[in-house]
Amino acid sequence: MIAAWALIVGGLVRIVGEVLEILAGGHTALSSGIAGGALVLVMIGFAGLWPEARNSRLARLAIIMIGLGALGFASIAAWSVSHGTLPVHVVSRMPVFIGVAAITLVGALALAGWLISSAFYPAWIGIVMSVSIAMSLVSSFVAFPALVQPLIDLVMALTFIQLGLCMRERRGIGNRL
Repeated sequence: MIAAWALIVGGLVRIVGEVLEILAGGHTALSSGIAGGALVLVMIGFAGLWPEARNSRLARLAIIMIGLGALGFASIAAWSVSHGTLPVHVVSRMPVFIGVAAITLVGALALAGWLISSAFYPAWIGIVMSVSIAMSLVSSFVAFPALVQPLIDLVMALTFIQLGLCMRERRGIGNRL
């Protein structure tokens, strides 16, 4: 299933971007570009949750809002790179960033509510993913030490991978010999 692999690969790509950011000591054009690409993959992965979500308004809201948020942040990353990789404190003050952050936060909270109450996926994924998304958004506005945001984003990336693995397992598309 393309969606499961998109979540898995998107999470792995996001990890690579965050490790590069840690090694560079901050955002770079390369880490921002990688993050943007990872978000597009994650958006594709979340769209793959639609079959399970079709009977839940909360799940449909989550998928739409997270998808819009991922697309918005990928666009912001591309725009920032095209302007010489603007610092996070500059980008996070832009109205479009604040709007995308709000959309993403609503989506993350809706996703947590659905995953916690859903029989399809483990509740802990919804809890950890939503907390990490919320913390990542907060770290864009609050002056945390430089290492904090990449570590939060690493946790978020791991939850994307785990959700993709659960999706593969649930749909019976695991290892085949």
